[in-house]
Formats: sequence, structure tokens, C-alpha cells
Amino acid sequence: MKLFQTMPCRVKSYESALDGLNLTDKLLIAFNDVCNSGQGILMPAGYTDNVGSFIYIPLISKIFDLNINTSTFLFFTCYGILCILISLFGLFKLYNSKLSKIYGTSLIILLGLLFIIISDTYCFYGLTTLALITWWSKLFELKYEKYKNFILLFLITGFLIGFSHTVRGHSGTGILISIIILLIINVYFNREYKKLLSIFIIFIPILLINFQINKLKIESKNYLLENTEISSLKIDLNFHRAVWHNAYYNLGYLDDHSDKEVPLSTDGYSVKKAMEINPDIVLFSMEYEQLLKNEYLNFVKKYPLFFIKIIVSKLGVILMYIILFLNIGIYFLFKYKLSKFSAIFFGIGITFNSLFGILAEPDYTYLLGMFAFSSIYTIKILEDKYNYKV
Repeated sequence: MKLFQTMPCRVKSYESALDGLNLTDKLLIAFNDVCNSGQGILMPAGYTDNVGSFIYIPLISKIFDLNINTSTFLFFTCYGILCILISLFGLFKLYNSKLSKIYGTSLIILLGLLFIIISDTYCFYGLTTLALITWWSKLFELKYEKYKNFILLFLITGFLIGFSHTVRGHSGTGILISIIILLIINVYFNREYKKLLSIFIIFIPILLINFQINKLKIESKNYLLENTEISSLKIDLNFHRAVWHNAYYNLGYLDDHSDKEVPLSTDGYSVKKAMEINPDIVLFSMEYEQLLKNEYLNFVKKYPLFFIKIIVSKLGVILMYIILFLNIGIYFLFKYKLSKFSAIFFGIGITFNSLFGILAEPDYTYLLGMFAFSSIYTIKILEDKYNYKV
């Protein structure tokens, strides 16, 4: 693992997005993006990825007159520090146990630094969860009289989740699902229906951010269609994030390449397979994703036992990580009668964030959200243990 290292090709694409911004005064337009076969032409910036970082990092470079490497470092590092501070604030604001505060402070700082060091867009899986989890793991326990004082937090939650999603898809979805389900359960048992208003408040910034990003995508597409010959090239202009592209080639997770029908675990294999089936396919388009989705499902139907073996192997790696990051929490989890609400809240978050490792591969970069949920659960277990004794 290289420290503070964003993928070189991604950084090069950020630089191309900055060049496109300087040439056209438009966001999400890249110039000379050699990593995406865009030598010497204007094309969509980040069109196979989540586009957020292709907006924010070039803007930082342009506004503050910084080179793209410095802007990239500052973007991920500053967001990481912000998330650490928000998480610590929640810990000291809502947690009561001295032990949970001492242990939690050390753990949050170490986790946050780990995510910052890993860098790249992957770090958003862990950082957004880290920022919000100390708040929401305790917030649903408050009676409505106190709960309603946190309206600003609801807006901040929505902003962080919406912002995070633009940089790394679904990096805030795990914590959002945990929040919604726990609120509904909590409201059902306590009959505090006004708490459900917080869900709507959270979604306000999420929808506004999503609307603005979609607007920028449309503006970029229209500019390219009106001012270039982009329509003559086999480039999708609709900014579809590749999902089945990754899922398909990761069917080769266990393969020793002795069977030619099992995919090779490389990006190029998905592209090659799609081109073999349809040479006219537009790469990373909806049609491309649908084709690979069909191939994925066909593989599962043809080799169900091998597919189960792949899933079980991935689950084994994920379980090892859960045990590692939950650590001493496992002992207290079985020794004491602890909060069922906490078990549901953290169980949902751990399960959802584990799916990235199952659908793709159980590489640590995909599992940072699960690391955050597992680690902070130990802090909450210590807090529940304290409350149980009190």
C-alpha cells in the first residue's frame, strides 16, 4: 500500500479535467485524457466514474492556483480531518462512559488517519461513516424533546452523504440505511412519530446535490455535442458508473486461469468480453452494463457451485476483517446483555458495507465502511456495558 496515493491514471484524468475547464470554462469536460483514450480531444470528464472528484479537485486547483497533485492531496486529507473532528465531537457530546471516550478517541483518530493514508476515492467509504456513526448510534436513543435539538445535524448528515456519494458511489448509503431503519423501529416502539421528520430533512441536501450534479452532466453533454465532433466517437455521454463491468471480471477472484471460461480478474477482460459479443458496443454505456450483467447471470447459472465457492471465499476474508476490527467488542458482546437497537444499527451497516467486497472483491479499499462500523461498534458496546451497569 502506497501512502497518500491516488491512482495515477485518476490523477491524470483530474489534470485533464482541469485542462478542459481552463479551455472551455465548463466543468466535467476533459482535454487530452490519455487514460480514457482521449488524446488531443475534448471529452466527458470522469464519465465512467462517480464525477464528484472530477469537479471538486479541478476547481480547487483553479481557484487556489495549485497543481493537481497538491489539490488531490488537500481534497482527501481535508475531508478526512473534517470527518475525524465531527466524529470526535459526537463521541464527547453523546457518549457517557469514560472508557468509551478514551478508547473511542484513540480508535477514531487511528481509523481516520488510516483512511486518509489509503486516500483515493475509496477513503470516502470509511470517512463518511466515521463522521456520522458516533452521532447516530446514540441519537435515536434520545427522547423527542432532546432529539429535536439536532436539526442542524440532520442537514449536515444529508450534505455529507450526498457529497460523499458524488465522489464514491454508495459510500454513505450504509449509514443512511442504518439511520432510516433504526428510526422507523425506534418510532414504532416509542410512538415518537415526529422523529420521522428528520428523514425528510436529511434527504433535502442529498436531493439538491444530486440535482446540481445531474445539471452539470447535462451541460457538459450539450456543450460537447454542440462544439465538438464527439458524436462520431464511440463514447457514452451519459456518465454511467461502471458496476457490472467490475462485478463480471471479479468472477475470476479464485481462478487459476486453467479454465478459459472463467473471467480473468482484470478490467481489460470485461472490455474484451463485451467487444467479442458486440464489436459495436459503446464502452461503459447502459447497453455495455446490461450485456455484462447478462454474462454475469449466465455464468452463475452455468457454474452455480463455483459461484458459491467464490462467495464463501470472499465471506471468509470479510469475516476475518470483522473479527479484527470488532476485536475486544466480541468478548463483551457475548458476556453482557447489551442494546438490541445497537445490534440492529451496526449489523445493518456492517452487512451493507460488506456487500462491496462480495460483489467486487474483499480488498480492504472496498471495505473501509465496514471497518468503521465494526470498530465503532466496539465503542458502543463499551458504552452499553456502562449503561447496563449503571
